[in-house]
Amino acid sequence: MRDDVVQPMVSSDCDLGFDPPFEIQQGFNFMKANATPELRQKWWSTNKAKTLKPTGLGKLLKDFEVAEDQMDWDKALKALAGVKKKIPSVIKACNETLHKDTLAALKKYAKVIEAKEADLTARQQEAAERAVATSTPKQKVGKQVVIWQRDVGALALKTYKPNFLEAMHGFEFKLKLNDDILDVLEAEKDLVTPQQMVDDCNERSEELVAKLVALMRKIEAAADKEADRVKRQKIYALFELQIRAELKKAKADFAEIPQARWNAYTKRKQQFRDYQIKTGVELTLGVLSVAGGALGVAGAAATGGASLALGIVGLVRGVTAMASKVKDIAVSANTVEKTLESDLDTLKARYHTAVGAAQNMQGVSEVSASVLKGILGEDAPFLATLPKCDRNFELLQNKVAGLEVGGRDLAGQIEKGLKACAKLEQILKATSGANARKQFDTLRKGRAALDKALDACSDMMSDATRVSKNAPKLEQVLTALKATNPKYADIFEKAFPVVVNLALTGANAADGFKGAESALEHANTSLSLFNDLLSEIEKQVDA
Repeated sequence: MRDDVVQPMVSSDCDLGFDPPFEIQQGFNFMKANATPELRQKWWSTNKAKTLKPTGLGKLLKDFEVAEDQMDWDKALKALAGVKKKIPSVIKACNETLHKDTLAALKKYAKVIEAKEADLTARQQEAAERAVATSTPKQKVGKQVVIWQRDVGALALKTYKPNFLEAMHGFEFKLKLNDDILDVLEAEKDLVTPQQMVDDCNERSEELVAKLVALMRKIEAAADKEADRVKRQKIYALFELQIRAELKKAKADFAEIPQARWNAYTKRKQQFRDYQIKTGVELTLGVLSVAGGALGVAGAAATGGASLALGIVGLVRGVTAMASKVKDIAVSANTVEKTLESDLDTLKARYHTAVGAAQNMQGVSEVSASVLKGILGEDAPFLATLPKCDRNFELLQNKVAGLEVGGRDLAGQIEKGLKACAKLEQILKATSGANARKQFDTLRKGRAALDKALDACSDMMSDATRVSKNAPKLEQVLTALKATNPKYADIFEKAFPVVVNLALTGANAADGFKGAESALEHANTSLSLFNDLLSEIEKQVDA
């Protein structure tokens, strides 16, 4: 019997003034006691109470059946959602006396629908994976190209020059990668992943340089204690053996970097999970020349100060340009973050509104989960805001990734500038003349401003790292809200407040990534001071 055909002898809404006889109740209620509902229009039409007014449920069940038969999983899930939304209103339309068994069956629909949704979602995922597998071209492994190279020997000697080394250069690492992987990243507009590979290499090389410098100092200290020249040369020879062993050990570490970053990428882009990384690491063991004795350190000429000051000005100009770019990214990240915060507030507000509506509907403080889900499932602001949160969450992650890359580059450039300042400070300390004190004071002020820029950059990076670290927690909340059977109370009353405070900088710092702006201000101040210093030194050289 069709659901939309009206056959009631007694309306569920009319007031009979008395309880109908048992026989009448049985005649109108065809549902078996403890019946398990089925997601079929025929089952509903056959088993529902005949005195129940038309509800439209039968038509929705038919739509679902057709979609499932056609194996259109997206359409089937959408139709099933319509059935799910309809159930609360059908329950409300039932008379507790006339439609007792129908009412009992309707209340069981939630579990039946939940199980079916899980099944359809799994089928939908399988279909999507099959589609991706067929749409992604088979990998054609390309030629290897150099993505990073660095002479760690020259860098170590630049950081610290011991008295026993005349030369150490050409100790170079080259990291290669098959270029089809780079083509994929470029096509997918992912510039962060290859940059992160380079950043990881830079970080490992800095650690390696620090080890080499420590080894230099250790060998130098040991040799300086030895008066016998032959014994000193044996200690120097030991340095050569140890440095070569350290470099070979580092080779394996560099080889792991691209694979680790690619694994992280394919977690997000599973269509490329079968693509293979072909990494190659070349290590050149270059020139290492050990002196026969201690080397004298030549004093810097007056013009050396001017040359170094000019180099510092160039460095700080680069720092200022980089800081300006980082500030632009930070401003954009702040905007996205505030929008995301506002949208999350909207979700929470709509939830509280739905709770109030559910309490009024049921007349109790304990809200029925099914009724609450029904209300939110039809709440236009809630439904519109949730996907917007998803988009802005992904956008914020991209902005933060850009800040992390830019911040690391900026910090590295500032540190180079500070090292150059330290060298110039030693020269100026040994310089005599009427303007020497003024030059020295200007240098110290410029160096202090550059140091503040580094601190501000560090603050900004700390905020970016915290957002990046806690983003998965916020992602879990957004995923939970889109689940088949969201536990709204647990999400909004327990997880939501903690996660939002953890994940967003705005919860603890109203100015967001303000460190980026401060870094630019201090860099500009430093540039102005170093330009003044260069002018002062050039005048002295001319004189």
